[in-house]
Amino acid sequence: MNLIRRYRNLESRVRRTTSVPMMVRLGLFAAGLGALLTALPLEHVNARSVAILFVLALLPAARPGSGLPTTLSVAAIGLYLIATAGYGERITIPRVLALACLLYAVHSLAALAACLPYDVAVRPEAVTGWVIRLLGVLFGSAAVLVLALAAVGRLTLGGYAAFAFGGLVAAVGATWLLARISR
Repeated sequence: MNLIRRYRNLESRVRRTTSVPMMVRLGLFAAGLGALLTALPLEHVNARSVAILFVLALLPAARPGSGLPTTLSVAAIGLYLIATAGYGERITIPRVLALACLLYAVHSLAALAACLPYDVAVRPEAVTGWVIRLLGVLFGSAAVLVLALAAVGRLTLGGYAAFAFGGLVAAVGATWLLARISR
């Protein structure tokens, strides 16, 4: 009896689903799958591992308000650490940048998807604004990273410590500022 009720609830939810929340969840799935594939050690790319990652990326899209997006992010970071520390793959800036951008997209899209019920009527412009801000953060962060790497390449060994300390001060300052603004 309970199984029949669950099936009917699921069927009703699928019928009422609107396109905008599903597109957000599809974006969440794509970003999650991209992050996992980016982090996966190259030696383990095969049909079985991709199928497992496909399912792992599908779970946060189905339950974005749960801990599953965090689980996906931790899994991607773990895979990347295994690839670099365990299998000796080189740490490259494009791969790190791609992984960071995809994980941020997972985080941001999961937050948006958690706020959008399946059957809500949303104007596409509302989500477009969110995605534009998301892309702005990603491109801005990438530009800052490239400039920072260019600056580090010109510094001496003592400059690395100063640069790291400056980054720490900037991160603490940004956190303080955001906490103050949110009050």
